[in-house]
Amino acid sequence: MMWKFMLCLLSMVTIVQGKERITLVDQGKTDYVIQADANDPVLQKAAAVINTFTKESTGVDFAIQAKGEVTHAIILEKSSITNMFPEDSYSIQAVGKNIYIEGSGKGVLFAAYRYVRDIIGGRKWYVGKENTSVPKLTFLTVDSDLKIYSKPNFEFREVYFPVELDQEYMDWYGLHNLEERWGDWGHTFSKILPPSVYFKEHPEYYSLYDGKRQPIQLCLSNEDVFNLTVAYFKRRISENPTATYWSIAANDDIGSCTCDRCQAIDKREGGAQGSLIHFVNRVAAQFPDKKFTTLAYLESANAPTHFKVADNVSVILSNIDAFRKNDIGSEPSAATFRRQLGAWKAKAKHVFVWDYLTQFTNYLAPFPIQGTMQESLQYLKTQGVEGVFLQGGGATYSDMAELNAYILANLAWDTTLSEEQLTNEFIEGYYGKAGPFIKAYLAERRNHLPGPSSALSIYGNPIDNRHDFLSPEAMDKYSTLLEKAEIASEGNPLVESRVRRIGLGLDYTYLQQARFYGPHQHGIFEQEGERWVVRQKVSRKVTQFVEDAKKLDVIELAEAGASPDSYAKEWSEIFKAGVRANKASEANIKLRYPFDPSFPANGLKTLTDSVPGYMDYSYNWLLWNGEPMDITFDFEQERRIDTITLNFLKDARHWIFPPKEIRISVSKNGKDFQDVFLSKLESVEEDYTLDKIPYQVLLNDSVKVIRVYAAPLAKLPEWRYHPKRKPLIACDEIWLN
Repeated sequence: MMWKFMLCLLSMVTIVQGKERITLVDQGKTDYVIQADANDPVLQKAAAVINTFTKESTGVDFAIQAKGEVTHAIILEKSSITNMFPEDSYSIQAVGKNIYIEGSGKGVLFAAYRYVRDIIGGRKWYVGKENTSVPKLTFLTVDSDLKIYSKPNFEFREVYFPVELDQEYMDWYGLHNLEERWGDWGHTFSKILPPSVYFKEHPEYYSLYDGKRQPIQLCLSNEDVFNLTVAYFKRRISENPTATYWSIAANDDIGSCTCDRCQAIDKREGGAQGSLIHFVNRVAAQFPDKKFTTLAYLESANAPTHFKVADNVSVILSNIDAFRKNDIGSEPSAATFRRQLGAWKAKAKHVFVWDYLTQFTNYLAPFPIQGTMQESLQYLKTQGVEGVFLQGGGATYSDMAELNAYILANLAWDTTLSEEQLTNEFIEGYYGKAGPFIKAYLAERRNHLPGPSSALSIYGNPIDNRHDFLSPEAMDKYSTLLEKAEIASEGNPLVESRVRRIGLGLDYTYLQQARFYGPHQHGIFEQEGERWVVRQKVSRKVTQFVEDAKKLDVIELAEAGASPDSYAKEWSEIFKAGVRANKASEANIKLRYPFDPSFPANGLKTLTDSVPGYMDYSYNWLLWNGEPMDITFDFEQERRIDTITLNFLKDARHWIFPPKEIRISVSKNGKDFQDVFLSKLESVEEDYTLDKIPYQVLLNDSVKVIRVYAAPLAKLPEWRYHPKRKPLIACDEIWLN
């Protein structure tokens, strides 16, 4: 079996195989003991790991004792962190009849799990005891000249998937958790100087932006801000002295300070990164024995022109704008990231990378990155990156989370491992008889990916790829393969649930696309005589999807998105609303200002196809960016219209606001128009609630031409200001009935 072959390939290893063997367990008996310092919790935990899995495999455990003169012992020793033994590295070697396991940091614990993997043959596929495989053995032996030395390729290794919920999984693969490494993580300006505490009395502490002080970011040239920041970290470090890193980073938004002093630095250094690095360096200098991090993100993504980053500061660079069809070293859309990485490496001794490995807008949607992960991590390693934060769906399940986490966990330690071999090992061990069909499914997904001009975006949706790898034809192929996998797994409930979890992604894609197609082929509704009804297949699939999603660890369907129960409620409302006929589809339509081509939906038909928009602006909405929506419906002859109904989306998070003005006018001859509706928005209060705002006109008349005009806000409200954004308006359907 390939996974057994892989036991010899893990990490930076030298294993010299010999003919002579050392017997640790023989037919339920052992004369070996474990020696470990009783006062060292890492060594004691490592001893417990060795004992627990040895007993589970052979029925035998070892006595644990303090170090002494014994010739049949597994001796656990802690070493200092040195160039030879960087943090978390370890060695396992046989000397005479003894086995010495030595490591720095948590290295001995990681080595204990290496013992479980290599010597016992155990495997940890995913979270939970049920996903841990330990063979039953009568004999347990090792080569008499066993020598293993292993050190991680990255100083920091986080695989942000549900595996973080299982500490054993984390230790098994030598992974970190940001909560245990950072005293303060991520975007911290508002933690350091909370606006609720300081802004009212000291607006000068905050950024001068759009002509006035705003509590968006900090004014980094203000001396009081510096002194308060130093005081903050003195307090926080005393509260949490064991934390390795402390973050000094801008809030997750734009808004860097434009005061004269900040601008003087930023103009010289090429952007907001100038005042940021100048400030971070100053703070870090007050704590020379501590490690700080900052984020190269948004306005600070580029390296400063002149400044060097202090040696006790690590820069965390994001590749958020890159598509994921190819590895990060060759993906065309990652060219900017690669340039930024090279520039930061020239300015900073320590650079980490924040990488993105799922579709955050649709966690369950197929996202075929398999085959790119090894080359991506190898590229980062060769560029001198010291740490990686590999972000999946966090605590919730995302497409192929088990496989992706397994591959990333292994590669984060050693990028030279073969992704193909890791994939084969996992599929064989985790899916059993269903494995060949899962492997074929993954291959088909990659084979159907679009050409170079198309994207595999972390912020995409199943509609984007409806003509290529998520086309109805491709989806049928995937479903057939998963059906075969289900048949192969029958009688094994554990494997059945694993296969079903993959199927959730196809069901979710089908349902999301059905929303787009509405009353058309592949849509939600079908016509029975004179009425529209919900397709039984859709109704059944919604019920089954929600039920299974809750059983199979799906917490939310998108980043800050709906839960399975909320999703069920959305569908209930869709079914209840049904299909409304729309006479607008019979008219000739003229559009004065083009809609935003970034969100084409179903083109101009979006407004007349009887398919409403939902709470996601990327489905069935047309957007206008800073320009009015000005549409004319011209019938060949007068038509009776009783009501005119339309919705506009309110989604301030994405700069989408209700129109400043809506004007609807009608004409019986196409020349003389009469206003029948006028609505003006007087003000826009700060409100991030996602909602659809309906407007309706009771017309009850026969007309030939209807003109609908909607003007966006003249400018963004102060509370949502962005120098590069314009107010958007979004309309889903104009109903003429």
